[in-house]
Parts: sequence; C-alpha cells; structure tokens
Amino acid sequence: MSSSFKLKSHPTKPLEVHLSNVATFCQETVLDKEINNKDQYSKIAFLIGLSHDFAKSTTYFQKYLIDHEKTEKARHGLLSSIFTYYCVKNYIRSNKFEDLWHISPISWIVVLKHHGNLRNIKGIDGESSKLKDLDLVRRQLANIKENNFEEIKEFYEKWNIDISKFLNEFEEVVKDIKRDLRKLTRAKGLDHYFLILFFYSVLLDADKMDASGTHKPPRVEISDNIVDEYKTAAFEGEKSEINLIREESYEEVINSLNLLDLEKDRILSINLPTGCGKTLSAFSFSLKLRKKIETEFGFLPRLIYSLPFLSIIDQNAEVVSKVLSHGADDSEIFSNMLLKHHHLSDISYKTGKELEISSNQSQLLTEGWYSEIVITTFIQLFYSLITNKNRAARKFHNIVNSIVILDEIQSIPHHYWELVNHSLKYLSKEFNCWVILMTATQPLIFKENEEIKSLVDKDKYFNVFNRLEYEFNLEPQNFDVFKKLIWDKIVSEPDKDIMVVLNTINASQELYNYIKEMIDEDLPVEPEGIVCSDKLQIMNISTLIIPKHRLKRIKRINNNEKRRNIIVTTQVVEAGVDISVDLIYRDMAPLDSIVQTAGRCNRSNEKGKGLVEVVNLKDDKARNFYSYIYNSVLINATADVINCNYSIEEREFNSTAVPNYYKFVSERGSQDKSLDLIAYLEKLEFSCIKSEFKLIRNYEKIDVFVEADKDAKEIWKKYKEITKIKDRFKRKTAFLTIKPEFYSYVVSVDPKKIGKVVKETEWLGYLNKDDLDRKYDIETGFITNDKEDVFII
Repeated sequence: MSSSFKLKSHPTKPLEVHLSNVATFCQETVLDKEINNKDQYSKIAFLIGLSHDFAKSTTYFQKYLIDHEKTEKARHGLLSSIFTYYCVKNYIRSNKFEDLWHISPISWIVVLKHHGNLRNIKGIDGESSKLKDLDLVRRQLANIKENNFEEIKEFYEKWNIDISKFLNEFEEVVKDIKRDLRKLTRAKGLDHYFLILFFYSVLLDADKMDASGTHKPPRVEISDNIVDEYKTAAFEGEKSEINLIREESYEEVINSLNLLDLEKDRILSINLPTGCGKTLSAFSFSLKLRKKIETEFGFLPRLIYSLPFLSIIDQNAEVVSKVLSHGADDSEIFSNMLLKHHHLSDISYKTGKELEISSNQSQLLTEGWYSEIVITTFIQLFYSLITNKNRAARKFHNIVNSIVILDEIQSIPHHYWELVNHSLKYLSKEFNCWVILMTATQPLIFKENEEIKSLVDKDKYFNVFNRLEYEFNLEPQNFDVFKKLIWDKIVSEPDKDIMVVLNTINASQELYNYIKEMIDEDLPVEPEGIVCSDKLQIMNISTLIIPKHRLKRIKRINNNEKRRNIIVTTQVVEAGVDISVDLIYRDMAPLDSIVQTAGRCNRSNEKGKGLVEVVNLKDDKARNFYSYIYNSVLINATADVINCNYSIEEREFNSTAVPNYYKFVSERGSQDKSLDLIAYLEKLEFSCIKSEFKLIRNYEKIDVFVEADKDAKEIWKKYKEITKIKDRFKRKTAFLTIKPEFYSYVVSVDPKKIGKVVKETEWLGYLNKDDLDRKYDIETGFITNDKEDVFII
C-alpha cells in the first residue's frame, strides 16, 4: 500500500486495500469455478472488484465516514458503476472479445446495486433512467479531479487503467451504457439474468467478506465410502424384509453411477416409495458422484440438500451428522463440513474448537453456504435462484458447480413447474451442476422426452411395497358425525396407533378437545403439552403450537414404545417426518399430499397392514374444509383419479392413480405464472420477480412470542436488553446470538384473529406468563379471538 494513500473505504480501512482485496477475492472466486469463459470472467470479476467503490474517493464520502451524515453527494453507486463499465468495456474491446459485449452493461448493473436489491432496468423508475440526469455525478467527478485525483490515478495506473481518459470520455461512456442496456433487455433466453446473478453474487460476497474481515474457511475432504461404513456398523444383522428391500434399492442407486455420462446426465431422479431409505441412498450416491466429478472435471462440488419443510430439516441433518461422525476421532462436525441453514437456524459457525468467529462473521459464512454439505429449505434455495434480493443472491456463486438434492420435489406448486424446469436445466448445463430429484410421487416438472436419468427401476419397488390399503369415502360428511366416527374407532381398535390429518387448525383443535372429553379421565399433561398415561399419549400438532413443543411432540411419537399414540394434526407432519402409525384418517386433499400422509402409515411394514381412509369433511357452513387451502385444479384432478367410494391397495394405487393425477395436473394446470416469470427474467424486470415468485402463499401474519416457560422468560429478557442497543448493526448482531431460541417460542397468527395481545412492535406481539391462561393452551396452542371468550367462560 502506498504510504501516501489517505482515502478510506471504511472508517479503519484504506480504500486501496479494500479495492485490491475485493478484486482478488472476486477473481479467485471465479477461477475456482468450472464454467464457460472462466479466464475472461475472472479478469472481468477482478475489474469489477477493483472499481466497485471508485466514487468513495470523493471528499463527500470521506466526510461521511467521519461525521456519519448521509448526503446525496456521498452516494457512490452510480459513478462507480459508470467507471466499472468503462474498465470492463476497455478490457473486452482491447482483447477483441466482441461476443462478451453484454458483460459491460451487466457489470454496470452489478456495481450500481451492490448496496441494494436489483430493480427493473427499463421503465419510468427503471435503473437506466438514472443516466438521464447526471449533474450530481459530474459534480462528484469534478470533486475527485480537484481533491484526490493524483492519489486515485496512481492506484489505478498499477493496472493500466487511465483515469484521465475516463474523465475525457465520460459523456461517450454514458451513451454506450444506454445503448448496451437497450440491447441487453431485448435479448431472449436466460443468459443475461443468470450472468447478472453470478457477478452480483461474486461482488456482494467479496465486498461483505472483506469489510467484515471474514476469511473463506478451508475446504474439507469427505470419504465417498463413509455411508457404506456407517450402514455396515449401524444396521448389522438387520434382515427384515423391508431392510432387505432398502438395501437392494441402495445398491441399485449406487451402482447406477457407473452408467452415467456426466457430460449429459445432469438431471437425475430417485423415485422410491416412502420408507425406502432415500436419504441415505441419495447422500451416499452424492458423495460418490462428487468424487467422480472431481476426477473427471477437476473440481469438488458442494452438496446442497434442500427440503420443503423446517420440520424435516433437523431430522435429515441429524441423519447426515451421525454418518459423518461415524468412526471419526473427534465426533464434533464443524460448520465447513456440514451446515444447516434456514431462517431459524443457529448462527454459530465453527471450523475448529480453538477458533472464535464473531456473530457477524458466522452469519456471513452461514448465509454464504461455506460448507461441503448444506441442508436447507426450498425457500432458501429457490429464492437464491429466482431473486432480486441482495441477501439471497450472495450465496449463488456457491450453488454454481454443486450437486443439488431436491427432496420431496412434489411440494413445488404446479404453476411453477415450467419455471423450475427452465432454471434447473440452465443451472445444470451452464453452471455445471447436477440435480437429484427425490420423491415418492414424481411430478411432471420434466416431460418424458426430456433427458432425466432415473437411478432406480421405480416400478420394481412400488410393486413390492404393499404396506397399506387406501379407502376413499368422498361423500360429503358433517364434521360432528366424523368426530363420533373417530371416537368409535379409538374405542373399537384399542391396540392401534391412530393419526387424523385435517385441513384447518380449528378443526384439529376441535377434534382433539372432543377426544379428550370423551376419554372422561383426568390424564396428566406434560410440560410440552402431551397428554399421557402409562398406556396412552394424545397430542395435537399445528403451527399455533410453539416450535419448541411441536418438534418435541413429533420426536416423542417414534421414541414411544409402550404407549399408544392418538395424534390429531394438520399437514405439518405430511412429508418426510419419520413417524409410523397403524391407521390414518385424512381429510380430502391433493393426491400427492394424500400419498405423503400415507407415508406415515406402517412405514417399515412393522404393523401388519395399515389403513389410510380419505374422507370429505364439511364445516358448519356446509363448506368443504379443503376449499380453504387447496387449489381447485389439484382437488379436481384428485377427484377425477379416485372413485367416490372404493378401496385400493398401495401397490396398485401408486402404479395407476399417481401417474394419472400428475398427467391431469400437467394438462389442466396453467403455467401462466411460470411463463410470466420467465419473461421477467429475460427482460431483466427484477422488481416483478419479487412480487410474483411466491413458493408459499403469503398470508398477513403477526409473530407472537409466547412466554411458555422459564427459559422463554430469560430469552425475552435478553431480547429487551438487545432492543436498547442504539447502534443498528450491533443490535442486529446481538440478536443473532439468541435468534434460534427466540423463534422457538414464536407462533405466527392472523392479525384478524390475534385478539388482545401486547404489541411490542408492528410485527411482534408478546404473551407473558400472566396471560397464558387467557391466550395460550399448552396442548392446542395460541387461542385466537374467535375462541377467546368461549375459553374464558
């Protein structure tokens, strides 16, 4: 660093150092990837990093670092982006890379928005409109020329970048940007969108990592045989029929690796019945695929294991952690080997017992997916592929060159199938990714004529599995009549574990309370809200129950050997949750949901023959419960596939009903949302992406913190102390240390039903211990205002 260099990028960091560090980080990140045009892209990434904060050399910005007073003149994004365009354009022009013309306007977009979210390029409020009035930028240039010209000129001369030439050609550079932006937004295909996302991700990560003093953790080797070794030790001697089937399917998945053409076979599928051991099969296959990719392509892909629901992330992470811990001298698995990431995950990143990493650095490494194996949600993954958000996009470059496992892929809403199809194919082809689709009901996201490589003979296993029988009774049924039917079944089948899955929380609470009344016995209630005796445990599971208790209840179902289970729940236990009961009643739902629910019945074929009975329930207004939450296309397709009243065995149902259902959905379901979103991506209409891409329907909710026990009281006390911290950055960092524990006591409630609750902020309510009797039932959860008065009486 020049001793005469006085400009700062941050209060304690010289601008020269920050620009050099970010440039090097950007270049190294791209060089680590196996992608087209890697050499050119790495040099361009270097230039983007080198120029991204050029306008911090104004005295306006330097003054801001001292007095922290924000002014328009201190803004640095627009001028920096014009300078970046100039640097990249000169590189492309001087090297005659005419086919890379589009990277110049892309670099302008990336630098312009590196402190914000991407927005539409065209339109009245589009980013290109910022080039119409550049008086402020011209004043900033004059300020640099008058005050810090020699210092910044000396810095950029090291890389043969002529600042004087830029100043002289400024007006022509702006005209070139406008022309290139028009050309960029008229292009077809997804190339420009994904290249913006890639370079945006690279710059964001480099900038944030350097500003925080965070270093990339070391990559870690993982034996590709570790699952085989674990299985040998963990399941030695288990020769039941279902374990033999699991072993056969495992071997078939693993052996399929030898039949793959890794250049061509990029979208893979493991389509097996529930309970067939897909998790271990996919994990083992992915590790062996990772090794083969390293041998054939020269890079080591990360594994990204993505699931739809929080309830099954912990479960799968526990399985993977057990495997990784097997045979290790030190059983602690560090974060750069295995990382669990969702909005409630613990922000505590460790690369060794002796290393202390701050909360802010832990957050950056966690949210940046710096790990060999990342277990995450569909929300985190797909909102990083289809996004305009700064925070979500930052991890994108670590998705590049990865193996992506999509478990329970049927959970993707059908109107996004075409969008997911296009995105995954682009990711696999252009960014050297391999995608593994896992499900017991393969939706038609990819058509039969598209190149999807199946890793198993699915028909063989679906024909073998015949653990249960479906009974459909779709004549409309009054809910009061149904409640009596359930009670009669509980009494007449005293040895059966029974689960009832209903479509609304109110219905689940009503049935649960009815069963308790009918028992007519004062059974003890455990602190987690489970009603139990020596021979019986009854529980209600829904999202109005705090997550801490909800997860404990799910765990208790399978850890219970001597007590009978009576479970009344919503769809929260539908997919992937490893529980098994004898008998399930399921209110009418889309067929894929019915099949997933059935996966909780006689899961390991340990209970003789299970039964799943599907009913059509109506509320007291004669309205079908399913109509409150499910799309009519899915319900109608289900009704057309199944007869009104009939019985069918699992084997036959899976081979006939499931394929027909997805055929109907594919034919009838509109892909207009997908096509609109694809058009937005092509036209670089980023603001539209934000409003139109919703994996989960957004209902207005207010979070309520429930002081359910002594631990909750302490956590709330810490939270209140944190809110007193005046510095926003320090306050945010402090909250990260309690975030997982804090949200384990939070339920999300419809604001129309929240009733009388203390409002701490616009988005957060607080229910203290004194109000629990009025507003929170330890067994059924938050008491909404439509039930509050009744409860008080």
